[in-house]
Amino acid sequence: MDFYTNNLSAYGMQIAVPAMRMSALTADLNARLMNATITLPNHQYVTATCQVAYVLERGNDYLIGLYFKKFLDDGLDQLFSFIEYDMGPQYLPAPKQNQPATFSS
Repeated sequence: MDFYTNNLSAYGMQIAVPAMRMSALTADLNARLMNATITLPNHQYVTATCQVAYVLERGNDYLIGLYFKKFLDDGLDQLFSFIEYDMGPQYLPAPKQNQPATFSS
């Protein structure tokens, strides 16, 4: 299914799902895991396994918060490159102390 988001970060995203389509996601929501292929505005694709963080009912839609757990191939690097280019390096996660400033998936 195709869904849209305007809430994407280095850690996860939120999608809006029409109420009439929620039944198709029952198995994923019960497992608290979803696979997502994200088409970035620069037309790159990022595939990730996501943990369901929350489900909120909002009118005729449900908002589903997804936390990125694992990326396929170089998906994390592609996402970070997009965030850095589109928004700026200040929006990337700060490296942990005593660790190199490189990221891997």
